[in-house]
Amino acid sequence: MRLLSLPPVIALLLITAAAPAAAHPPRDVIVVAADGSGDHTTVQDAVDAVPSGNSRPVTILVREGTYKQQVVIPADKPHLTLAGDTDDPAKVVLTFDAAAKTEKPDGSGPYGTSGSASYVIAAPDFTARDLTFENAYDEAAHGPSQAVAVRTTGDRQVYDNVRFIGNQDTLYANTASAGATARQYFHDCYVEGDVDFIFGRATAVFDRCVIKALTRGDAANNGYVTAASTEIANPYGFLIHRSHLVSDAPAGTYHLGRPWPAGRSATARGQVLVRESWLGQQFKDAPWTDMSGLSWRDARLSEYRNHGPGATVNDDRPQLSPRDAARFTPHRYLAGRDGWNPVRRDHDRPGPHRLGRETLGEKDGWAAATTGTTGGSAARPEDVHVVSTRTELIAALGEPADNRPRIVYVKGAIDADTDAAGNPLTCADYATDGYSLQAYLDAYDPAVWGRSSPPSGPLEDARRASYDAMSRHVSITVGSNVTLAGLGRDAALKSFGLRVRNADNVIVRNLTISDTADCFPQWDPTDGEEGNWNASFDNVEVSGSTHVWLDHNTLNDGDNPDANQPLYFGRPFQVHDGLLDVVRGSDYVTLSWNHLSGHDKVTLIGNTDNPNSYQEADKLRVTLHHNYFEGLGQRTPRVRFGRVHVYNNYYTGGGPYEYSIGVGFQSQVYANANAFEGIPAERVLSVLKGTAITAKDNLADGRPVDLVAAYNAANGASLGGDAGWTPSLHTRVHPPAALRALVPAGAGAGRIR
Repeated sequence: MRLLSLPPVIALLLITAAAPAAAHPPRDVIVVAADGSGDHTTVQDAVDAVPSGNSRPVTILVREGTYKQQVVIPADKPHLTLAGDTDDPAKVVLTFDAAAKTEKPDGSGPYGTSGSASYVIAAPDFTARDLTFENAYDEAAHGPSQAVAVRTTGDRQVYDNVRFIGNQDTLYANTASAGATARQYFHDCYVEGDVDFIFGRATAVFDRCVIKALTRGDAANNGYVTAASTEIANPYGFLIHRSHLVSDAPAGTYHLGRPWPAGRSATARGQVLVRESWLGQQFKDAPWTDMSGLSWRDARLSEYRNHGPGATVNDDRPQLSPRDAARFTPHRYLAGRDGWNPVRRDHDRPGPHRLGRETLGEKDGWAAATTGTTGGSAARPEDVHVVSTRTELIAALGEPADNRPRIVYVKGAIDADTDAAGNPLTCADYATDGYSLQAYLDAYDPAVWGRSSPPSGPLEDARRASYDAMSRHVSITVGSNVTLAGLGRDAALKSFGLRVRNADNVIVRNLTISDTADCFPQWDPTDGEEGNWNASFDNVEVSGSTHVWLDHNTLNDGDNPDANQPLYFGRPFQVHDGLLDVVRGSDYVTLSWNHLSGHDKVTLIGNTDNPNSYQEADKLRVTLHHNYFEGLGQRTPRVRFGRVHVYNNYYTGGGPYEYSIGVGFQSQVYANANAFEGIPAERVLSVLKGTAITAKDNLADGRPVDLVAAYNAANGASLGGDAGWTPSLHTRVHPPAALRALVPAGAGAGRIR
């Protein structure tokens, strides 16, 4: 057929119109928004918009919201990034609620474990960041069942700042087949569940993640963290590296894992290494167990240099040697034959304030020993709080049993003596069971009660009940893996009793903590020759805890000094106890750059001479440096048992001074390069059943002084001058002559540089 003769321009137009339209290149960014403001309203539609065989980076950006849908990202769509449009992954939730036993809507049967996955991600070279994958199956309402949040099978996948939420079988880190390898890197992630909630045969590295084992309310067995089904030919299965394994489950009720012979594989020998990680109280002393006929001892399950209350070494916990550990690093797990290296160097999490991310220096006193002290520096965005009321503070600190890393910033001054609405409370508001001070004075006046026994009876019971009511309201407990820090110079906790009890890895910084006053002190006519009033609140109490750093805090009695209290029965009505006590077997504590002033009994280290009470003989290792002890009465510090290093502290006299350093029962104090002003050299020390102290290079009123010789000469004593050890964990030691200018200018809240 011949073409008609047409003008060239018209012919060109006809030819162009007849030609097929050129395909549009894929978009670099595809926006998903539930409200219709993006390119698509569902994630699956956005995935479907990416062509098969995609060869260029494409980002699917998901705006804030909850998206309920099962989604498949197939293997033929590589180079995808699925990203939340916010730094907070809790604000973008990708969810579904199918369980293995849930019947499919089409009537074809139950979903099964693999089919229950909210997301199946098979694509290689895939990245997810800043969002949450969830399986919202309600286990409490419908009974236990496998319910997968994500099933991964692709190679070279990265998950950064991502949350995985579920119960049983939360994260199925898998491969496309038993013979395939799939490397997956989980960085700065959060995974929670109860039974086998990290499982599969992938090569997966969990780097600086928070892994929370949920309690099922069982007193003996609450579940298993891992169930690896690594094929024997693969040397690398799961690596949990420098992470926090936390839980609110009772102590000794969780397993680290069990080996899973997936599909009854005869060649599956799960490989799991947990290294340099914090393990909570939930773990059993024998944390590995058998599964489906496969003995855990025939698998490859091990640990290396873990710490925390759930970490120990015994015959049921295989440990790698340092030489072997060098072959099991994140880089080695992920490198493969192509040298893939996604490992992040900068692991700091996002946040507007850097103070909470700071950790103790590697040689900064006893709290730097063994694993060091990092507090809540690993907190995820959803566990960083700024509080300005008592209610907010208590909520942010949470239950001590929930030991997720968290950072709590105090903004402004918070008063404990306020109700939920912020209204002020007085002592009368705590009084109960008919207690009044006047009635107590009338009942236990020595002229009425006598002096041979402490008070007892209904009014003493009412005093105790009133004290308990106050204690419940004003005491706050800081759990493990917490940083509590003040924002700015005016951050303060007034009337609170701050308790670090039975915790590990705690930091408290940049706070003024003042006037922890007891409305209900007890009269004890048998205490001393004249009797005494005894209060029961400390501003800060570190009790039964390890790896604690208190730095740049100001502690005092505020505008309520004991000097202003009245006399009852001829004795001062004492409403304050200690400012900062370290007791009940606490260990590895550093107290630095704090300003303590205007108080009598200041710091007790060890609270009994009985070595059996808290097994303190090899504990109570505490460092005090660059603290400003201004106008204090005694106990700066008083020490029992502990190896306590006291250096570069600055002391001034004034007030009802008794002594500075108390050499208590079996104490081992090493005091060097401190400066004492307005304090006679012979009164610096007090011997309280101790036998020796090392005291070197100290100054009294600007002159070098041998504190031991001065004490012995004044008291006709023979105190020894060798505590039997030499500190090795300390920062720069300043000349004591420099402390007069250096310490008051730098110590206390608001002085962090």
